[in-house]
Amino acid sequence: MRLSEFIFSNLEAILAEWESFASTILPEEKLDKLTLRDSAVEILKAIALEMESPQTASEQTEKSGGRRPREEQESAAEIHSATRFRLGFNQAQIESEYRALRATVIRLWMASSPEIDDSAIDQLIRFNEGIDQAISESTARFMQEFEKAADFAMAVLVHDLRNPLNAIVMSTEYLERQLAEGSDRAALRDLASSIIASAKQMNQLINNLRDFTRTRLGQPLPVKRELTDLRPVCRQTIDELMAVYPSRTIQLNCSGAVQGFFDATRIGQLLSNLIANAIQHGSEGGPVSVTARVESEDVLLQVHNNGPPIPLSTLPTIFDWVARDAEQRLKDFNHQGIGLYIARQIAEAHSGKISVTSTPQEGTTFVVRLTRHTTGDYVA
Repeated sequence: MRLSEFIFSNLEAILAEWESFASTILPEEKLDKLTLRDSAVEILKAIALEMESPQTASEQTEKSGGRRPREEQESAAEIHSATRFRLGFNQAQIESEYRALRATVIRLWMASSPEIDDSAIDQLIRFNEGIDQAISESTARFMQEFEKAADFAMAVLVHDLRNPLNAIVMSTEYLERQLAEGSDRAALRDLASSIIASAKQMNQLINNLRDFTRTRLGQPLPVKRELTDLRPVCRQTIDELMAVYPSRTIQLNCSGAVQGFFDATRIGQLLSNLIANAIQHGSEGGPVSVTARVESEDVLLQVHNNGPPIPLSTLPTIFDWVARDAEQRLKDFNHQGIGLYIARQIAEAHSGKISVTSTPQEGTTFVVRLTRHTTGDYVA
């Protein structure tokens, strides 16, 4: 059986193996069978049909370089890439899907004991060209989606940087006047503390954008695990945010040591993002509570605030605002940021999970569950 015919006749078997692989890339709750198959059938059919069409040597050269002339407005590979991007896949994960698809088709075809003649070799070459073309289209579309998201992230960063930057400018101008007037040292120390707090807030925003760019391009979030007690990490993070938001109350509920193998800096970044989010969206003047405790083999970190609940339409994409449509992002621009996305990335880099519940009666609670990896069972 010719390879193109084999693809048409064995779509179900090929897709079943592809689903099995793709389901290992992202957490199960992110994917279902329909989502996994979204454009897979169209991609395979398009490649198989292309394999049956006449092709000149120059056309073959163009296609092998991913430059096949366009006949449709949007190819199945482009639709697949855009859908995967919104689901939180990165470029490396999408390319791995195509590698798995290529290997699956060839392996299943060879297992059918085809007659290997010149026609079969030509079909195999045409199939690989089709996969390469799909990868090229997918990559180009992914980068378009990424650039749009990055542009929006930059706009968000510029918007969010204004407040701490204005605070620095105003505090510095006031400090200059106080110095000229010979003010007491206590007042000068308060001004200096305000400037430092604003600078730290700006640094956090910039770090979030850097990490966003890294993870969306498929690079792993660097994590350095060491035996760490998270109680002082929580205390330091809260103190830093209290300096930024001196009028707000942030409570820490933690008794005893909360130890495990963690990256203390990253966990501090995660907590800082969650607490800042709670301050932004919680009831004005209401307290934010942070809880850290050991639960069997896990550490649980909880950040709670009262106030308006998170809209139901936002909950499915709360940890990945890129997945929201443009209208929703623009509507929520004043409260937009990438902190929750980075918090999820940090939790997953520790093989952990993050979740949220939000109701008018109970308020909003973010829960991070991290495996402690006690002495002897952690492998770097």
